[in-house]
Amino acid sequence: MTGSALQLSEMRGLLGQLAGIETRERSVLAEVIHDDPIQLIVAALLRVDLLHADSVGDQADQLDQIATLLESSVDRLRRLIVALSPPDLGDGLGSALRVLADGIFVDASTQFQITGPLHVHLAPPAEETVFRIFREAMVNVRKHSSASTVILHLDMRDAVFVATLTDDGVGSNGLDTDLGHLGTATMRARAKAEGGVLRIESEPGRGTIVELTLPTVVKG
Repeated sequence: MTGSALQLSEMRGLLGQLAGIETRERSVLAEVIHDDPIQLIVAALLRVDLLHADSVGDQADQLDQIATLLESSVDRLRRLIVALSPPDLGDGLGSALRVLADGIFVDASTQFQITGPLHVHLAPPAEETVFRIFREAMVNVRKHSSASTVILHLDMRDAVFVATLTDDGVGSNGLDTDLGHLGTATMRARAKAEGGVLRIESEPGRGTIVELTLPTVVKG
């Protein structure tokens, strides 16, 4: 095994360990959300239903509004749980990313759109890499960009797969070269481990583009 091949193998091993740690941490958080906040909200809903049975007029209307807010909170928490859970790629990478975005941008003013094929010709490890890279990218958009529109486009070009996330947010200086940023560095390492290239372009006031290019593999 050559030196570069050995380094790539070691990188994949470290990224695999990191992925395992992330999965366990996210699973624990999802369980906590399900077992604590959701159960408390459901209990409150049951209490509201009991009060509603003995209420009339304006009081009943107010209880209906409270019940609607609580039901909406449960729905948003459940979508967040899905975003935290390991990806279900059975319906295609595009569908998994759509579900992920619903969880990340829940209760946000950001409008998310995904375009391109739902199913792509990538090996399972590569699909998971795409999912993890764009989960990090979408979380960054939610936290920092103040974007009103986010578009994720999936594309098959000859022997390569290209995924491009574009937002119209505030943008930033130095994202493309800031390898000291752990999230950005990990995204680049994941792309490299699968033989791909990650490109990030961002300018103040002009949003951010995250583009990942990976070689395709026809699933057998």
